[in-house]
Amino acid sequence: MPTIPLDMDSVIDELRRETRSERLEQRVKPTMKQVIELAATLAGTDTSEFVTMAAFQAAIERIGGLHRLRLSADQAETFFAALDEPRAPTAELRQLMAKHDALVEEG
Repeated sequence: MPTIPLDMDSVIDELRRETRSERLEQRVKPTMKQVIELAATLAGTDTSEFVTMAAFQAAIERIGGLHRLRLSADQAETFFAALDEPRAPTAELRQLMAKHDALVEEG
């Protein structure tokens, strides 16, 4: 897996320093290509730039989604209530922790 900076400021700084030296290639269905070409034209750019930016934006959104947790107001209320009043451990959790303690030596 490639190593990339995880904050957007670092990514932007890296992009400013880099030159285009890598290639991405993909095969697409003819109709997909025509739609992408049309969208690129409407955006005032070439197909390569359009595809590159669309893929880059999707990648940033996907990566960002892994670093954030979004809760509705009801979900947030339930979450914080659970933190304020934790439940007692279940029998299954006690068994699991006993297995953990048996396997792991404390240093």
